[in-house]
Amino acid sequence: MLFLWAMAFILVLQEQNLLVAADPVDELPGSLGRGSWCDEHDTIHERLDIIEEKVIKTVEHLESEVKSLLNIINETTSNIPIVPGTPLIDIFDDTS
Repeated sequence: MLFLWAMAFILVLQEQNLLVAADPVDELPGSLGRGSWCDEHDTIHERLDIIEEKVIKTVEHLESEVKSLLNIINETTSNIPIVPGTPLIDIFDDTS
């Protein structure tokens, strides 16, 4: 019975041309026309380039924001009045 189901499945796939080896190039190399897959490929690359540019700008913006925040923190910590007898803690020290 399993064999019959497998044969029926194969026949259905062949009818829908899903088992046929697909070649993405419909035209011969060197022909003047380009396939639609080339246009889609170019579109994808253009979108990826735009996304890459936005990511780079975002990273640069975030780097400048982090530097600005670190400068503010550094200035703030250096201007805090110290109560006599309290231990000094360096928040930038990694040896904890």
